[in-house]
Amino acid sequence: MDATQPRVVLEPIAKDQAPVLDNLVELYAHDFSEHVPLDLRPDGRFGVSLGDGWWTRDNYFPFFIRRDGKLSGFALVTRGSRITDSTDVMDVAEFFVIRGARGKKVGTRAAHALYAAFPGRWEMRVRRTNGLALKFWSRAIETWVGRPVTSAPFSSEGVDWDVLAGVTTARSG
Repeated sequence: MDATQPRVVLEPIAKDQAPVLDNLVELYAHDFSEHVPLDLRPDGRFGVSLGDGWWTRDNYFPFFIRRDGKLSGFALVTRGSRITDSTDVMDVAEFFVIRGARGKKVGTRAAHALYAAFPGRWEMRVRRTNGLALKFWSRAIETWVGRPVTSAPFSSEGVDWDVLAGVTTARSG
């Protein structure tokens, strides 16, 4: 690793750290509210809850993203496709990097850490309205596998997605 680049690591989130994740989810909801109809409650919060599944299911993997030891976001991944019945695919359920860490390769390094931790096939679903996220995921995958990737349209429950599916992140040679 280049010594001038920030050190980015994934830290598994323990159940007792759920309140910290909930706080980050509020920031994520704020950012995401331009793509989905989320209203603030009277207390000034979105009140989005992830539930306990992240700590009770064997196929759920929650991580904090840390940059140089500082909390910078989260990555929530699951084993199993949300598009097909495939159980051997890793799925990026939610991914968030705080604004102050964006543009500094923190998200890319976190994505690469996920690919290293779970080599194999991945799916990344991006809402069609979120062009910046599609650009990010396409670039993160391309820099990992060394070739361009393409997305395919997918619609479910009235939501249009761009899907980067069938991406194998195991590096060759």
